[in-house]
Formats: sequence, C-alpha cells, structure tokens
Amino acid sequence: MTAAESTAGGPARPGATRTMTIGAVLKELQREFPEITVSKIRFLEAEELVFPARSKSGYRKYSAADVDRLRYILTLQRDNYMPLKVIREQLAAIDAGPSDPGSALATVTPLVNADQFREAGIVRLTVAELAAEAAVDEGFVGELERAGLLVADAFGEYDADAVVIARAAGRLRDRGIDARHLRAVRNAADREADLIGRAAAPTARSRRENARQEAEELAREMTADMVSLHGALVKRQVNGSLR
Repeated sequence: MTAAESTAGGPARPGATRTMTIGAVLKELQREFPEITVSKIRFLEAEELVFPARSKSGYRKYSAADVDRLRYILTLQRDNYMPLKVIREQLAAIDAGPSDPGSALATVTPLVNADQFREAGIVRLTVAELAAEAAVDEGFVGELERAGLLVADAFGEYDADAVVIARAAGRLRDRGIDARHLRAVRNAADREADLIGRAAAPTARSRRENARQEAEELAREMTADMVSLHGALVKRQVNGSLR
C-alpha cells in the first residue's frame, strides 16, 4: 500500500481479512468525529465514496482501508469544509495511482482556506484561551462580541471557529479596520447564510432516508460557492479602487 492509499483508504493488501461492522466503524470514528452517525456512513456509501464488501446475508463489512478512507473524507469536510464532489476528485486521483505517492495529497486545495484552529472532537475555549490562540487581547474579544462577530455559548465559552474570526479580525485591526467596521461583514454573512439556509431547507424537509446528510452537503457546496463569489467580488472592487 502506498502512503497515499494508506491515508485515503486505498486498496488493502491482498489477503487482508480483518473487517468491521458498521457499528464498530461508527465507534472507531466517533473518537475523532463525535457527530458521525450510521446514517452519515451510509450516505457516503450511497455517494460512492466508500465501497464496503457485503456478507452473504447482506451485512456491510468494512476493511481497515475503508475506515481510513472514511476518516480522510471526514477530515477534509471538517477541516477544509470541502464539498463531496471535490473530495471525490481527490479520491479518484489517489485511486488512479499517481507516480509520486504523495502528489495526489499535495494537490488538495480547500475551497475555504482559512487559518483554522482545530482539535479532534469538540473545542471549547474560555476568553483567555481564545485570546491566546488568536494572538489578540481579551479586550478585543469583548469588542468582537459586542459587534456580533463572536458569540459565546451558555457557559461563556467559544468554539474553534471563534479563533479563526478573532485572528482574522485582529490582523484587520492592525491594518486600520476595527471591530465596529466589521459589523458590515457580519451582516453580509448573515444574509448569505439565510439565502443558503432557505435554498437547502426543502431538501432537509424531504422524507428521503438521507435527507439531512443531503441538505448538509448541499449547504456545504453552496457555502463554498458563496465564499468564492464573495471573495471574487471583493477582489474585483478592491483592484478597481486602487487603479
């Protein structure tokens, strides 16, 4: 097995016989992805991203390579917010067997490439921890919260996305754009999220077995497209204003 195949769940070595049930796979993956469900695993199979064998009685049998492949897919979705159609292209490149085993993985380019702070599982940060991770002071965290860019949970703690927001806002502040000016960015994000939510809602309300997963994937793809569109429009306007 090549390094790329090992990471992305490529073909197992001939003679490999150890398999896992879908329940065992769920338990294994929940250590790193607490929100994974049996329905999500089945959805990824329905999307032809993973191909477990079947027993004579029809039960799924997952190899170690299948589990690695699932882990690869889930990591790209979580850390890079990558749509399945892009992940499928990455897997196809790996399955084709690149001449350089690492070349397929090296081409992975997230559609949303933020400087993210991620840990396995759910992240909860105090104000002090958030400030330290984002390299800003606690007073600035308060400014961002008053401006509506940061929202603490019921325990006064923040998630991993808060680090991305605070860090980016801190860099903008250093260049003269303070928290008050960023309210417009938050308002634009609210409007864009509302558009995406309304577009994905009919899929989520359908009675299909994988309706929730399909709606989440649709929203993921639309979010990537919306961010790409927003970025291109801002870039065009900025370039025009500097001429």
